[in-house]
Amino acid sequence: MKTDQMDRPGAEAPSLARKSFVGLMFECCSVYGRLYPNRTGTAFEGRCPRCSRAISIPVGRDGTDARFFRG
Repeated sequence: MKTDQMDRPGAEAPSLARKSFVGLMFECCSVYGRLYPNRTGTAFEGRCPRCSRAISIPVGRDGTDARFFRG
């Protein structure tokens, strides 16, 4: 029996599956990771994939078009 992807629990429409993120080169461990928006949308937050160092990039009113950072 063939099942459609939308019939599975937790499946989202393809257009909704893309989540915004910014890329970050974690200088502490020289690894790349992604930061995702917090629940309030005021910052992009995440942790280093190796050492779990927390980092937050605030979302400013004037903002930037940059998608990749070092920190």
